[in-house]
Amino acid sequence: MDDRTWTDLHMDAVFTALDRTESTLGRQALYHRLRTAPVGDHLDAFDALVERMATDKAARTRAKRALGRLRDAHGYDLWWLAEQDALETRPWYLLFPLLTATTVVLLLLLLTPWWPRIVPLLIVTLVSNLAVRFSTDRRVLSVAGAFRQLAPVIATAQALRFLHGADLDPITGPLQTDVPKLGHLKTIARWVSGDPMMLAVSPNPLAVILSDFSNTIYDYLNLAFLLDANGVYFGAGELQTHGASLLRTIAAIGDVDAAISVAAFRASTDVWTRPGFVLPGTPASLTDVRHPLVADAVSNSIALAPGHGALITGSNMSGKSTFLRTVGVAAVMGQTINTCLAVEYTAPVFHVRSCIGRADDLLAGKSYYIVEVESLLELVQASASAAPHLFLLDELFRGTNAVERIAAGQAVLEALLVGPSGRSHHVALAATHDGELVDLLPATYVPYHFGDQVGPEGLVFDHQLQPGPATTRNAITLLRLHGAPQNLVDRATSCAARLDRQRSVTSNR
Repeated sequence: MDDRTWTDLHMDAVFTALDRTESTLGRQALYHRLRTAPVGDHLDAFDALVERMATDKAARTRAKRALGRLRDAHGYDLWWLAEQDALETRPWYLLFPLLTATTVVLLLLLLTPWWPRIVPLLIVTLVSNLAVRFSTDRRVLSVAGAFRQLAPVIATAQALRFLHGADLDPITGPLQTDVPKLGHLKTIARWVSGDPMMLAVSPNPLAVILSDFSNTIYDYLNLAFLLDANGVYFGAGELQTHGASLLRTIAAIGDVDAAISVAAFRASTDVWTRPGFVLPGTPASLTDVRHPLVADAVSNSIALAPGHGALITGSNMSGKSTFLRTVGVAAVMGQTINTCLAVEYTAPVFHVRSCIGRADDLLAGKSYYIVEVESLLELVQASASAAPHLFLLDELFRGTNAVERIAAGQAVLEALLVGPSGRSHHVALAATHDGELVDLLPATYVPYHFGDQVGPEGLVFDHQLQPGPATTRNAITLLRLHGAPQNLVDRATSCAARLDRQRSVTSNR
């Protein structure tokens, strides 16, 4: 998904609301899945995995226990580490195992009658090891933190191999086919970590204490034997051979954790549904859809015919922008995690694109108007695609004069749905205060509105979508309610009536 749409839909906040993951890999996988456009990978298998985690408590508990060992922040670097040639190796790195082997041989010779002659050579070798260790410390440490995560990652994958079956294998299959190839890499990573018994990831408090002790011993041995440098050297070869297997394994682990998170989210909400996907050119229907970030949200329904759109009118704060985001988030969640907060969701698979928020681009020195124009032109270019798009637009060309705003808005809204080859499969929702657009686009955009009433405390909203354009006007009434002088209110009322008469005359010509 493009950055603009992700930001417009507040998807970072949606991700946070969905996130119940146990591991860094799960958090990355859930974020990646939400951001994948237009459809998440292996959606049916992912839903089957979510259902397994929701209904099989023993399996869920077992999986969460295994995933709990992957909370180290270095886990965010594993994707990079598994890429081809991620670890740069140079010919002189062969010095690491040679020095280590020399040290071991010299230590063994101390047990022989020739030991007095060996001591000076051993001292020289140990000093050389220290020099090499500190001269390469920066290179080694830059990757060792992530490399040390490989042992618990592979151990977690081994613990999750019980999750298999024809319905799950598109996601969990690598746990069966790729994990056995990673045994040597796991062993190397365990020694690099300084915790060969993997005590640090044990929930036992005594194991954690023993892990601290073993780490201290490891630090001293590392100075003498270049353990982490050797681990990175030999591990680089394993990664070059089995990097693809590691990537698939990481993805499978992350999706298992993401599935547990989605199962927990579903359990936390009263009403949700799986989307029903239909062929392009079929109408979209959303019944009682609501926003996941709005507490006690009012649900709304809408039907959208292909090649048509909806114009949403109404006062500020009535719910127009929130409804646009609700529809967009429902499409994204349905297409990536097979979960919609609605009674029913039936639609083609949409590429979701938006132009809702307003922001200057300070780094590029562009005003929000220029940023908006560029964003809208990108949407117009995207509308040339045959794949169905869902376009979400809010208050087009705000900040320009009324005539050009309405004229440009009408042209853009029409272009999004009707291209050179005729009516498309796209749909569009546009929020606007310009009622003139309703009259200018009667063939392509169906009018809706959010109503309001003026009470003693000001505007009262029911946030309920209703057919037809807005008929209420409250700006002048609000001026009166907030203590504006009566002569000011009278002048505003008179001017509004005069403008209405002029508009009526123009429309009848």
